[in-house]
Order: sequence, then C-alpha cells, then structure tokens
Amino acid sequence: MVDNELAEVLRSGPFERALRTAIRARGLSLDRLHSRLRERGVAISLSSLSYWQRGRSRPERAASLAAVRELETILSLPEYALIGLLGPPRPRGRRPETVAVLSHHEQVVVGADRRRNRASARVVLRAAAPGVDRYVVAHPPGARLLRAESCRPGRSDDAGPGTLTELIFPHPLTTGETRVVEYVTAFPATADRYDLHLRDPVEQFLTQVRFAGGRLPVRCFHTWSPDASAPPGDAGELRVDAFGTAHVVDTAARPGVRGVRWEWR
Repeated sequence: MVDNELAEVLRSGPFERALRTAIRARGLSLDRLHSRLRERGVAISLSSLSYWQRGRSRPERAASLAAVRELETILSLPEYALIGLLGPPRPRGRRPETVAVLSHHEQVVVGADRRRNRASARVVLRAAAPGVDRYVVAHPPGARLLRAESCRPGRSDDAGPGTLTELIFPHPLTTGETRVVEYVTAFPATADRYDLHLRDPVEQFLTQVRFAGGRLPVRCFHTWSPDASAPPGDAGELRVDAFGTAHVVDTAARPGVRGVRWEWR
C-alpha cells in the first residue's frame, strides 16, 4: 500500500509529500536520515530536512540540491525522482511582476499584557499574466506564520531583517483572475510598534491595531519609511477610539515600511 502511494506521489508531487512518503516507506526517522547524510559527507541541518518534508521551505541552493540527490540514493528512489518535483528555481525573496495588489488589510491585536499577540492579514491579488501560482509576503522580524487560508505556505527565507514566505495558490491564475489570501502570524516578544515591509505598490493598504483588555495607549502614530533598511519615522498621530482601535488607510501605497507605533503611560 505504501509503495503504491509512493509511486503515485513521485509522479504527481508535490515535493514535500513525496519526500515524506519516501521516508515513511523506508522506515527511517529524520534523525537516522540525517545521520546517513552526514556519513556521506552532506552537511544539511536536521531542521532543514524537517522543513522540506513539511513544505515550510524547499531546497534551492547548490548544496541543498546535492543533498536531495543523496536522499534519492539513500531512499532507493530513481534518479531525479525528487529533484524533478522541485521545478525551476525562483529568485529568492522576489516574485515576477505579474501580480497587482488590490488591497492589503492588516489587523494587529495587542493584549492586556501589552504583547502583540497576533496579526491577521487579508490580501486581494489580481493576475496580470497567466500562470501566476504564488505570492511572497514579508513578515516583521520574529513573526511566525500560524496558518494560511485559501493558499498553502511554500518556501521561507529569513536571511534578511524579516521573513519572506511564499503563499502558493491551489491553481495557477489566468490573466485578470483575482485571488484572496489570508494568513495569521504570531510574535515572540513585547513591542510597542508594528512595521510591515511593502514590497510592491498596493491600491489600498489598511493597518488596524486593536488594544484588548481595556488597556489603551496614551498616544498612537502611523509610521513610514521609503527605505526598508532605515527605521520608519512618525508620519502622523492616530486616534484610539472608544472601542480600543486605531487605524490608518493608505491609497496608492508605495513600497516601503509602513506601520503603527504606540506609547504607554
């Protein structure tokens, strides 16, 4: 049964499912697989193997692709059985200019403990060319993707100041077709601001911060920097209403770093 499933998934993919099924079919643990790779002189971390089989990231660099070829041998798979499921490499941290961002709405929740608990995002996209099958989003430093709706997480790259994550659509889009993707991120530490790197122009960008538990800041500002490497400065003060929310709307938002910061008493 497992061999039949393996044969099918090696034909159809995706890569992560094929790798996961092959590991299970051969009765190997990730630790044992990692040891076998080290015995063959392949220096790939255990976390990378885990991310690959879960679809959190994909092998792309030359050393990673060499490791996949060794995996094919260790797992007794035909040559290129796994490599062939990866498809052509894509530029890291970039996407083809074939998607227009119609709107991007962020809602950030700050708990009574003054922690940024989570942020929920809804992005509306429109394909400007056929075949678009993914979109790359930028998360603030330290953010962790909890879940995604109407898409699935692909590769991640945290080599920069934040994390870039691919969101893969269930099917390639046709020209003019729209797609709504939603995702939720969590944060590891207390902070008094929320900054987001916009990599592309956005027709309407909304950031809303909700202060939960009845604890409100004394002042709140929206921030902006055209340069992702420079800290954003204050661009205006925001009102925190009786429901504990503040928001800022930008139309025809340019690429850069936009956000909200707040001050406690």
